[in-house]
Amino acid sequence: MPCTRRMTFHGLLRPAARGALVASVLLVLLPTGHGVWSQSTPSRGEVESQKARLKQIQADIERHRAKTQQLKKEEASVVKQLAHVDKEIVLSKKLLAALAAREQQLDRQIDSLRVTTAYEQQMLAYQQRKLATRVRQMYMRGPNYELEVVLASSSALEASRRYKFLQLVAERDARLVQEVRARKVELESEQAALTEAMADVVSLRTMRAMEDGKLRETKTARVSMLQQIRTQGSHHTQAVDELRKSEDELKDLISRLEQERLSEPSDLSFTDFSVLKGKLIRPVSGRVTKNFGQEKHPKFGTVTFNNGVNIKAPAGAPIRAVATGKVEFVDWISGYGNCIILNHGGGYYTLYAHTAEIFVRSGQVVSQNDVIAEVGDSGSLEGYECHFEIRKSKQALDPMKWFAK
Repeated sequence: MPCTRRMTFHGLLRPAARGALVASVLLVLLPTGHGVWSQSTPSRGEVESQKARLKQIQADIERHRAKTQQLKKEEASVVKQLAHVDKEIVLSKKLLAALAAREQQLDRQIDSLRVTTAYEQQMLAYQQRKLATRVRQMYMRGPNYELEVVLASSSALEASRRYKFLQLVAERDARLVQEVRARKVELESEQAALTEAMADVVSLRTMRAMEDGKLRETKTARVSMLQQIRTQGSHHTQAVDELRKSEDELKDLISRLEQERLSEPSDLSFTDFSVLKGKLIRPVSGRVTKNFGQEKHPKFGTVTFNNGVNIKAPAGAPIRAVATGKVEFVDWISGYGNCIILNHGGGYYTLYAHTAEIFVRSGQVVSQNDVIAEVGDSGSLEGYECHFEIRKSKQALDPMKWFAK
């Protein structure tokens, strides 16, 4: 009889041990929900950074729209209104790009959440089946099963071992119950996040549609303003006066940059820019529509001085640095639009104006031929073009004499 009882116990132990081993292997082989999430979902830092950027652009564009409305009420000159409309268009494009990027980010998040939610549902069903099996087993064996297993031992030592084994089984059952509860909470959390992300996408698409409509209206208003400046002498004269003021502001800006260069030890170790005369690449491929020097308007007779060259190019065409340099300025200058100024050392600077998207930041060092921006029409009265200047301190130089033939 003792031998029979021992055989009965070992017969019970082996299937239980095998079941535990199979369950452990399954849990190890199957990825966790957290693993699925972390591999394909945007990080919290990325999400917060994108949200902050959106918020900043929205605040900037609202300020410019308020200023534009104020100028209309004050009946300010068309030229001043145009400057603010140009800024608004640039900001609108930035906002639309940021909204599109945020939507892509949410799409990635939704895809990941769907995978994670499906996985959590599968794991919950698997654990619930395991739990149901255990409950059925416990019900069929009756409330005194554990006591009977211990009392059927052939010795005190075996009774102790059986008792410890039953304790391990009970602990595993308790963990299974906790895992099922935790899995339910995790699944509810993932489903709530999925619902929220899908609602955010709908909201973003609505916002993009509204902003796209406002951008079209602003562009239409800009065309009307440009037409007035091109056809009406008084508006044209105002535009010329504003451009002259902008040129003076640009000279002052470069003077400040040059004073800073002379007053502080420079760590710029670029090739002497002067040796590049006659060898420079062009900043953009296209036709030169305005040369360096004086120009008389064919209709109104006004005389202006072009401190650089204007190169006609398609919207979005790449603008390249003509030589290695440090980005000293990235901002808006009235009459020039979005501008970049590079410091090439030795008092030499290059300016790239009327840009659309800008790919560099102040303080960054760029190499010759690096794409620093795209062609736009910000601040331009002539459409899409790149206005390019070379300066030796405040003195404007003729870029055509510096370009390679």
